[in-house]
Amino acid sequence: MEDRKVALVRILTEIHSILPLFATLCPFGGAVLVPIVSAVSKRARDWLPFVAMLVTGILILSMAPSVFGGVEYTYMGLRVTAFGYLMGVVMTMVGLTVTAYTVFYTRKLPETWLNYYHMLTLTFIGGILGMFFSTNLATIFLFLETSTIVSIILVSFERGRAFEAGYKFYMLSGLGAMFTIMSITLIYAATGTLELASIPRSLSGTVTKPLTLLDLGAVLAIVGFGLKAGLVPFHAWLPDAHAEAPTPISAILSGVVVKTGAYALFLILFAIYGGISSGKIVSILYFLAAISMLFGAVMALAQTDIKRLLAYSTVSQMGYIILGLSYTSALGVEGGLFHILNHSAFKVLLFLCAGNIIFQTRTRDMRKMGGIAKKMPLTAFSFAVGALAMAGVPPFNGFWSKLLVYYAGVEQGQLILTIVAVSTSGLTLGYMVRAMHMVFFGEPPTGHTTLNERIDWMTLPPLALAILCIVIGVFPELGLQIVKPATQALLGLILRL
Repeated sequence: MEDRKVALVRILTEIHSILPLFATLCPFGGAVLVPIVSAVSKRARDWLPFVAMLVTGILILSMAPSVFGGVEYTYMGLRVTAFGYLMGVVMTMVGLTVTAYTVFYTRKLPETWLNYYHMLTLTFIGGILGMFFSTNLATIFLFLETSTIVSIILVSFERGRAFEAGYKFYMLSGLGAMFTIMSITLIYAATGTLELASIPRSLSGTVTKPLTLLDLGAVLAIVGFGLKAGLVPFHAWLPDAHAEAPTPISAILSGVVVKTGAYALFLILFAIYGGISSGKIVSILYFLAAISMLFGAVMALAQTDIKRLLAYSTVSQMGYIILGLSYTSALGVEGGLFHILNHSAFKVLLFLCAGNIIFQTRTRDMRKMGGIAKKMPLTAFSFAVGALAMAGVPPFNGFWSKLLVYYAGVEQGQLILTIVAVSTSGLTLGYMVRAMHMVFFGEPPTGHTTLNERIDWMTLPPLALAILCIVIGVFPELGLQIVKPATQALLGLILRL
C-alpha cells in the first residue's frame, strides 16, 4: 500500500513538473484540432479557441502556489520564473477575453477563412506563451519569431489596406530580428552562455568584465526588442498594424505582444547589468521612455481613426512601463510590472469596445460617430472605465501603477522624467475625453438610428475587464500580490551579483 502511495505521489509530482509544457502546447494542440472539429461542427470550432485558452488558464493558475512560494519550474528547455509567470497570467487574461469575443466577431469574416483564422490565433498565443516560459536566449528568439510571423499573417487577414500594414510589419520585424540575433551573438561571445540565469554567474567569475561586447549587445537588444515593444523611434509598424488587424488581434498586439519586447529586453538587461555600472544604457532607456510617452500622446491627440488613436496610446503607455523598470528600484520595478498588468486589462477592453463600435457603425472615423451612448450603454460604460484607467484617474487601476512610477522617479531624483510622466497623463485624459465626446456624446449623424446593443459575447468580455479595472483600482493590493513575486525575482538578480 505504501509503495502505491509513493508511486502515486511520484506520478503526480512528475505531472506537476511538466505543467509549463502542457500550458505551452495546449494552444498549439487546439490549432491542430481546429480543422478536425470544424468537420463535425462549425459552432464547436468557433468555441474551440476559448476552450483551449480556458484549459491553458487552468494549467497556468495551478502553478501559482509553487511560483508564489519561490519555486521555478524547469522542464525540457522551458523555465517558468516569477516574471514569466506574471506574463503568462496576463496572456491568460487577454486570451480568455479575446477568444470569447471572437466567437461572435468572426461572424463578419467569410466562412472559408475561419479555420485558418482560429488556427493562426492559437498558434500566435502558443508562441507568446512559449517565449514567456523561456529564459534561454535562443528559445526566446525562436518562440518570439514564431508568434511574429503568425501575427504578420493575422494583421494582413482582412486584406485591402491590411496588406500594406502587414508588409510594413514584416519589413520592420525582419530588421528587429537582425538586431536581436546580433545582440544574442555578442552576449554569447562575452559570457559563453545563452541561458540568462547563468549570465550573472559567468560575469561574477571574471576579473575584467567584457563591458564593450556587453554594452554593444545591450544597445542592439534595445533596438531589436524596442521595435517589438513599439518604442519611439522604432514604432512605425505599430499604428498601421493595430489599426488594420482584426479587432481581436489588435487587442492581443496591444495587450500582450508589445510587452514581449519589454520582457525579453529587461530579462537581458537585469541579467547583465544587475551589478555593473550601466549609466549610458539607463540614459538611453530614459530617453526612449520619455519620448515614447510624449510622442504617443501627442499623436493620439491628432487622430480621428479610433483604432489608430488606441494604437498611439499604446506607444505612450509602453513608455511608463519602460521608465518604471529602468529605475531598477523596488518602487520602479513594481510600478512597471503593475502597469503591464493594468495596461493589458484596460487596453484590451478599449480595443474590444472599439470593435463593437465599428461593428455597429461600420466606420472607424470618430467624426462619423456621435450620440451613441444611449444606444450602446454597455460599450459606453466599458469604454469610459478604460479611458479613465489609462489616464490614471482614481479609483481605477491605472492610477496606482502610474503613481508608483511617479514615486519611483522622485525617489531616484528624476524630477524632469516625473514631470513628463504626469504631463503625459494629462494629455491622455485630454485625448480620451475628446474621443468619448466624439463617439458617444456628440451630435448623432444620420444612419445610426438602427444601432442595437445587447448582452452577448461581444459586450460581456469588455464589461468583465471594466469591472476588473474597477476592482483592482479599489483594492490595488489584489494586483500587487500578483506582481510581487516577479518584482522580487527581478530585484533578486541585482542582489545576487
